[in-house]
Amino acid sequence: MESGKKQLPQQKLQLQEACMRKEKSVSVLEHQLMEVEETVRQFRGAVGEQLGKMRVFLAALEGSLDREAERVRSEAGVALRRELAGLNSYLDQLRQMEKVLEEVADKPQTEFLMKYCLVTSRLQKILSESPPPARLDIQLPVISDDFKFQVWRKMFRGLMPALEELTFDPSSAHPSLVVSPSGRRVECCEQKAPPAGEDPRQFDKAVAVVTHQLLSEGEHYWEVEVGDKPRWALGVMAADATRRGRLHAVPSQGLWLLGLRDGKILEAHVEAKEPRALRNPERRPSRVGLYLSFRDGVLSFYDASDSDALELLFAFHERLPGPVYPFFDVCWHDKGKNAQPLLLVGPDGEEA
Repeated sequence: MESGKKQLPQQKLQLQEACMRKEKSVSVLEHQLMEVEETVRQFRGAVGEQLGKMRVFLAALEGSLDREAERVRSEAGVALRRELAGLNSYLDQLRQMEKVLEEVADKPQTEFLMKYCLVTSRLQKILSESPPPARLDIQLPVISDDFKFQVWRKMFRGLMPALEELTFDPSSAHPSLVVSPSGRRVECCEQKAPPAGEDPRQFDKAVAVVTHQLLSEGEHYWEVEVGDKPRWALGVMAADATRRGRLHAVPSQGLWLLGLRDGKILEAHVEAKEPRALRNPERRPSRVGLYLSFRDGVLSFYDASDSDALELLFAFHERLPGPVYPFFDVCWHDKGKNAQPLLLVGPDGEEA
């Protein structure tokens, strides 16, 4: 009995330690449960938001297509009814002449000859006034084989975030670059530029520029008009990446870029010795759209030449390590061959 009493404190301590361990486990499980609840709540909210946008878009598209169909129906109906009225009027004249001919046929010879000449003259006049076959240029609405694909492309564009309002930062621009007063146009000047200063924010070797705006969270979409410029590179640059010296355009150095070379070769600047040449598109993009999602870890490049639809060119799938600046490599003017500007498309959809 005495030895049992001596063991009580130790047993009590063991119980307390066991309780603490289980309480800690309970706390962990409760925290995990809260995380699950919060994650599911956010998921449902995001799903509801995205599907809500889709429903709004599809309702608007359905209304637009219905109005277009009604316009065609109305215009075609007016044209066809007008044509039908003219033909019915002409048919009435022909039927009347048919009756007259039947009446004349029953007349005596002398009267027949007199009236026949008048009837024949009238008949020839009516026949000569025969309305020509209708040539109604009516474009009826049809559902094409790729209708669903076209709707999907339009909806995909409609679900993108609103165009970001970006402006070039002149203090970051290489000395050869000229930024417009609006901050939405940049081009490489052919005149010899002064050497770059000591400001670490300025590019001294790369003929490049970044925006005033720093992106650090959420999702963003912006468009750049590249026109027929034969060489350029676009993307994002890590806020802490160096801008001095020759840039090594790969993700490990804080640059995620897509570029055009020789006016025809699209290149993704992936983690490799040389950029990855992409499949040559059927047509060179004149406008490029860039979509960045910090949450999903994606940077996508699109051919945005068609304002109603986007065509994916390439995408980086990795979470960015921190804030980034939209980056624009204007590239050397090449004695005027690559002097075309880069233009930031504003929220109104217009270039600078």
